[in-house]
Amino acid sequence: MKNIITVFKKEFYRVMSDKRLIFTAILLPGLAIYLMYSFLGSIISNEIEDQQEHTIIVYEESFPVPVKTFMNQQGVVPTYHELGDRTLDDAKELLLSGEADLIIYFPEDFYDHVQDYENLDTLPDVEIYYNPGEDYSRNAYNTMNWILSEWAQTKGLERFGEDFYVYTVNIELEPGENEVVNEEKAQGQVVANLLPMLIIMFLFSGAMSIGPDSIAGEKERGTIATLLITPIKRSEIAIGKVLSLSVISLFSATSSFTGILLSLPKLMQGAEVDISIYGVREFVILFTVLLATVLFIVGIISVISAYAKTIKEASMLIMPVYFISIFIGVSTMMSGEANPNQMLYLIPIYNSVHVIISILTFEIVPTTFFIMVGSNLVYVAILIYILNKFFQSEKIMFAK
Repeated sequence: MKNIITVFKKEFYRVMSDKRLIFTAILLPGLAIYLMYSFLGSIISNEIEDQQEHTIIVYEESFPVPVKTFMNQQGVVPTYHELGDRTLDDAKELLLSGEADLIIYFPEDFYDHVQDYENLDTLPDVEIYYNPGEDYSRNAYNTMNWILSEWAQTKGLERFGEDFYVYTVNIELEPGENEVVNEEKAQGQVVANLLPMLIIMFLFSGAMSIGPDSIAGEKERGTIATLLITPIKRSEIAIGKVLSLSVISLFSATSSFTGILLSLPKLMQGAEVDISIYGVREFVILFTVLLATVLFIVGIISVISAYAKTIKEASMLIMPVYFISIFIGVSTMMSGEANPNQMLYLIPIYNSVHVIISILTFEIVPTTFFIMVGSNLVYVAILIYILNKFFQSEKIMFAK
């Protein structure tokens, strides 16, 4: 144990004594994430506000006054311009240039035809043109379709009364009265859609920033030979390196995680994200999951780094594993639910992602939590055993 602590201190001091490494490997990830996500959230917020404040520009022909009045009652007040003598091609140019958001042609005497529907041979048709490549135009088109649909429904009710409906849904309930929801779990699902993938990604990136240099870097520089000839068991060297890299990687991941939490309310505009719903219990369990996961990740990176001849080769060999972990994280996005199959919690990375989801949605199952932690520790022991075997091999450790 004394020798393991000695190796641990050596590796830990190597990073923590270098101010540049502390900044780039530990502080910079969290700061960069906070600034980037906050900036992205501000852009999203500004875009939403811009769309809400924009006044729809409509070029129209024969737009009936009753429909305009109905639109005003729904809170939609566009700016209207008559098409006049403009041809359809001229009107399309207005859309392409951004001078118009919508071009609407109502049939002449449209409202009279709607009122005198019993004597119609064909239904009056409204032609709406828009530019799907422009946000204002696309949103205006969706808004206009909604308005005309609502107006058509009111006319249908005027004509047929209750007979207009084939059936009704929640007609006796007030808005929101039919919602039966656990507010904490609902907010947790919003966070769980995004956070697990980011956590795994930053755990890997933090370990990748220092792991290859610790082993492959020492092989490349030739300093690994000095360490291997010391009167310390190579298994103790392996354990010491894995533990020290895990602690430093956990620092980096904690920095990134803090940056995510601080920027999340700005990033997820309108989602009403409140991180304070999580208590000490959830954060302690989450920290345990992060620790077990980072041990496995560092074990994988250490084994690959020991096998590689150079830092560059180690980084290239690690990338496929990194992409697989990201794929696993992305595959769980938008689900908001942890997998109930306990056998799947034996799969590394996958088990961590789903336990994180269960924590964030307040549905942690002790059995799956212990399976995840226990299996990861078993995998770490196997990886340390493999790493020790690599350290024992002169062919691998001194390969050129």
